[in-house]
Amino acid sequence: MMSKMIEPITFTVPLSFEAHDIAQQCAEKSIPTRFKQVYLNTLAVYAVDSYLRCMGFETNLEKSESRDSLMLKFVDVADLDIVGVGKIECRPVLPDSQTCNIPSDAWENRIGYVAVQLNQSLKEATLLGFTRAAVAEIPVAHLSQLDNFLGYLSQIKQTNTANSETNQPEVVNLKKWFEGIIDEAWLTVEQLLNPRQVEMMFRFKSAVPIVRGQQIDLGMELAGESVALLVTLPPQSDSEVDVTVQVHPIANSVYLPAGLQLMVQDESGETVLHAESRDADNFIQLQFSAELGECFGINVTIGEASVTEKFCL
Repeated sequence: MMSKMIEPITFTVPLSFEAHDIAQQCAEKSIPTRFKQVYLNTLAVYAVDSYLRCMGFETNLEKSESRDSLMLKFVDVADLDIVGVGKIECRPVLPDSQTCNIPSDAWENRIGYVAVQLNQSLKEATLLGFTRAAVAEIPVAHLSQLDNFLGYLSQIKQTNTANSETNQPEVVNLKKWFEGIIDEAWLTVEQLLNPRQVEMMFRFKSAVPIVRGQQIDLGMELAGESVALLVTLPPQSDSEVDVTVQVHPIANSVYLPAGLQLMVQDESGETVLHAESRDADNFIQLQFSAELGECFGINVTIGEASVTEKFCL
């Protein structure tokens, strides 16, 4: 009994004037010796982008190196960022070619490689299949099917979503602070600030408030230094609670770095209050009232570094 050959699943994308216009623009940003390769790479990215959007995936070309003017001059890349998944490489395959070549420039930071065959007139692009392996050359016949590719992306997205939810900051229950139940991760001001800073904080207080804080590390944006985030509550709870949040320099620093932002966010993550440090600010603060049962977030940001703490009353 003869076995029946199974035809590979492919997907063909028409290459419109828009596709060629984009390819021309990208190629012109490169150098003459890379013009043709960048042009073909861009058509391959266009085809995969069209396919993924048809299949319900969101892409972000702005985060792709294949649209970066500087990268186009020096490296052979045709990557496409898939939101919530990662980057794939879209490699053009010339007409009648039986292999897909993957340059070493694209061997890192990729979750997979899609082979895209362009026809002779460059009016159509056919997605042939994909591979997870970063190899210099792979026969087209050895590529995995496109339906496996979609399942692979969905699996990664599901895993990334689950990990993101797991890594969400733990919500701090401020109501317990009124009962004297405060997690040891939240330090007293005496543990965080120098004596003069502490004295200035309480100089005009008629009643001793509840104050706790954490050291916030914003990495290289602060040249390895940290700041202190302080949360102040009144001594007693009420149906509506006045909350003060502050950011102070710590260690030997006198002033905060300019451009450090402090934000209060509502339950949906929208910023409702905002403060930003100037050149000679020794602290910044925001004050607001929140009802019992209400939740909010406090965000500290400078440059690309950002830390958010979640709270509920």
